[in-house]
Amino acid sequence: MYSKCGDLGSAERIFLNVTNRSTALWTAIISSYNRSGRFVEALKAFVDMLDSRVVPNSVTMMSVLGSYAGLVWFREGKSVHCYIIRKEMDPEYDVLGPVLIELYLKCGKLNYCKNILHIVGGRNIVSWNMLISICTEKGLLTEALVHFVQMQTRGLTPDSFSLASSLSACADGGLLQFGDQIHCHIIKRGLSDEFVQNSLIDMYSKCGLTELAYMIFDKIKEKSVVTWNSMVCGFSQNGNFVEAISLFDQMYLNGLEMNDVTFLIVLQACSNLGYLEKGKWLHHKLLTSGVRMNLYIDTALTDMYAKCGDLLTAQRVFDRMSEKSVVSWSVMIAGYGAHGRVNAAISLFNQMVESGVRPNQVTFMNILSACSHAGSMEYGKYYFNSMRDFGVEPNSEHYACMVDLLSRGGDLNEAYRIINSMPFPADASIWSALLNGCRIHHRIDMIKTIEQDLLDINTDDTGYYTLLSNIYAEEGNWKEFGKVRSVMKGIGLRKVPGYSIIELDKRVYRFGVGDTSLLQTEETLSFLENFQNLSQEHVCNLENNNSIIDIHNFRGCLLTATS
Repeated sequence: MYSKCGDLGSAERIFLNVTNRSTALWTAIISSYNRSGRFVEALKAFVDMLDSRVVPNSVTMMSVLGSYAGLVWFREGKSVHCYIIRKEMDPEYDVLGPVLIELYLKCGKLNYCKNILHIVGGRNIVSWNMLISICTEKGLLTEALVHFVQMQTRGLTPDSFSLASSLSACADGGLLQFGDQIHCHIIKRGLSDEFVQNSLIDMYSKCGLTELAYMIFDKIKEKSVVTWNSMVCGFSQNGNFVEAISLFDQMYLNGLEMNDVTFLIVLQACSNLGYLEKGKWLHHKLLTSGVRMNLYIDTALTDMYAKCGDLLTAQRVFDRMSEKSVVSWSVMIAGYGAHGRVNAAISLFNQMVESGVRPNQVTFMNILSACSHAGSMEYGKYYFNSMRDFGVEPNSEHYACMVDLLSRGGDLNEAYRIINSMPFPADASIWSALLNGCRIHHRIDMIKTIEQDLLDINTDDTGYYTLLSNIYAEEGNWKEFGKVRSVMKGIGLRKVPGYSIIELDKRVYRFGVGDTSLLQTEETLSFLENFQNLSQEHVCNLENNNSIIDIHNFRGCLLTATS
């Protein structure tokens, strides 16, 4: 009782005050240590139990094997398995099968799991569920689904746990067709288990089918906070940030339960929209609603304020954090970098290293981006060359950032040299960075030099082809322009349409060119018309004041922005 309530100290005192300790009592204290993550103490208690000549039972061994699984100690765990076999405890693995599978899977010994399943056969679904679940957790998605099929050939009918774990494997692997088959199985059996329905929402969301995910969500009568979080997260993961915030608003207006995960997801949506007012409101609700602040929430708040341009508040939230992970440091560095504060980003990076936190790939990506935004080539070279000193191997994103920095700075030859020295072939993002530099500095000679490399690229990135075709168009090379556009058409690529986001009456609306789907279209157009009139009035004032600003260029930008 005490250990389940988190009071391990009281549990230990009661245990020590008992003189004649039974098997049940020893098992209870071992389980208590496991529950608190103190696996070494649990194993020490097991050794003391054997020294006291108290005979363990199968329940005791379940806890002991759980300790070895927690520590990922294969050799010692295997020795205990041998002890179990010698003592003929649970020879059919009806009790110990699941925990043995957990031990061997966590130690990466899949063949041992298969041997246990061969003995279990079609009697124990818990062992199969454990295998499917842990395979999914470890990223062995194909193996998880193979075992899901095998358990049915052994005569076992999947329960909600089997189905949820298998749907998670489909979600993580983007295996939509297999997920559809599982969904059909669920419909035929008439299952409406919340655990399964949430997994379906997650699977379809991760496969990009948010409309289908929402249909499932909408049909659920009794929705828990997990169900709401799954759908809000599904919208956010697919870039539907306005919809994610709208769904959160429904939760709030209906007085539904919200937890730290709910706020975390919506804060990320606000970050991506640059929706500062909503982010501030969420921060206020976090402080007043009693939701416990943690590292993830603090980091999300820092990210939100930084991306929305409020660097002062972002720094305040960051400074007040009781603990800072590498993610927290990276987020703050990214915030300074995105707003051109390269010196502040570098200073923060140095503080991070001095505090004993090792930078990772994301940290270096952020500091390189900061250098790129500010055009600081020397700092960029320094941090790029120091990556391996911290045990971080540059990936394609780091190379792309470095090539972009050098290309924008005009050192195209060095950028090209870095591309040729890469340990892997350059992808479209890296060549795009060099292409953009050629465009900025009018180096058509460089484009002709790398022409064959450009033609060899196979990508579905519309931005790459659009950039290349635009360069040819600017130079009047319509023949090459036509070739690139033909390639785009041949592989079914179309330029991704842009969209605008506007905030009216503390709500965010998104629309594209010619989009009349909004109920508030008249209000939106009225707002834009007023904005345009104000802009033109401002231009007139500038003209009357003989401003040195290029008035015609400024007016053109405004008209384009509001068209």
